[in-house]
Amino acid sequence: MRFIIIGVIVLIIFLISSPSLLKGAFPKGLTPELAEMIQAKAYQWGADPVLVKAHAYVESAFNTRAKNPADPSYGLMQITPALAYDFGLISNWKSPSSVEIDLIYIPEFNLDVACWFIARLHKELPFDGGIQAYNVGLTGYKKGKRVPIYLKRVRKYYAKYS
Repeated sequence: MRFIIIGVIVLIIFLISSPSLLKGAFPKGLTPELAEMIQAKAYQWGADPVLVKAHAYVESAFNTRAKNPADPSYGLMQITPALAYDFGLISNWKSPSSVEIDLIYIPEFNLDVACWFIARLHKELPFDGGIQAYNVGLTGYKKGKRVPIYLKRVRKYYAKYS
């Protein structure tokens, strides 16, 4: 029994003194709370939590306040007003109110929309198709629009976080 306790203590000391071993557990920008939320929301909507994490990194580097004015898209998963409208989070996708935009930024709501969409895409499309459709939209994907670099990056982080 004494050897087990000593072994556990030595292991703990080794892990604490070797932070590089724990480096992959929480990538830069991903807090334990956010990782837990991603896991819970992914399971709630039937999405692959590792894939959600990979999209989140590529979309925003885990920044819950990220904004892309070109789309426009908002938050952790870069949700567009049109997608938030499809989900039922906002009432007018063409000119959402500032209150509705604030809702899109809330990580719980942002992840609800994203996980719902990811699960839907992966029921309808092959793995790579679902990744690409998340980036260009389902309509864009069906029209042949592709962004190979996006697919490559998501697949890279999917493998890294697996």
